[in-house]
Amino acid sequence: MSDNMAVNDSNPLARDEIEVAVLGSARLTEDDGRWMQAHKLGQLLAGEGFVVVTGGYGGLMAAVSGGAHEMGGKVIGLPMQHWTGIAPNQWNADLRWSSDYGTRINHILRCDAVIALPGGVGTLSEMAMVWAASQTEGRSLSVVLLGDCWPPVIKSIREHLVLTDVDLDLLHFAASAEEAVREIQAGLQDKKRIGPGPRG
Repeated sequence: MSDNMAVNDSNPLARDEIEVAVLGSARLTEDDGRWMQAHKLGQLLAGEGFVVVTGGYGGLMAAVSGGAHEMGGKVIGLPMQHWTGIAPNQWNADLRWSSDYGTRINHILRCDAVIALPGGVGTLSEMAMVWAASQTEGRSLSVVLLGDCWPPVIKSIREHLVLTDVDLDLLHFAASAEEAVREIQAGLQDKKRIGPGPRG
């Protein structure tokens, strides 16, 4: 995908390839239960025919990518040109390089749905950007938060920032990889899925 590609069609199910972006920590390893959950998620997404898009590096991104690859799925990575000392994982069939963070976020926003796994500042910021765009833009992405870390995070955001139920309704929580995939499927089939518009 080039930086200047057209925005995805408003009906993703009408296209041959549906891209699901998966966000998550690069620091977690195979001995962590969250790594295994991410690997399972990759398998399930590929099994449903989705193209899996990740940051392209290690940790949970590699877990998702490896799981999808094992099932014959297509994996796309979003590496950064100026990041040295770190290389994309071996499971990427395609790489969409970015020269800056804004371009990388734009690649994520052009996907059809997003699943956020446990992560750090990068994962949180990417999720928040997708959430904000789903609120204000004409096309509201299906955003699924997978993992027990997310409910308390969103609860705290609700308590300390300025949000309403309308904003929170754009997010969907999942406790398992299976549930996350079901939420993605439901969101993609919702033809009325649009955000509430600019709210500030």
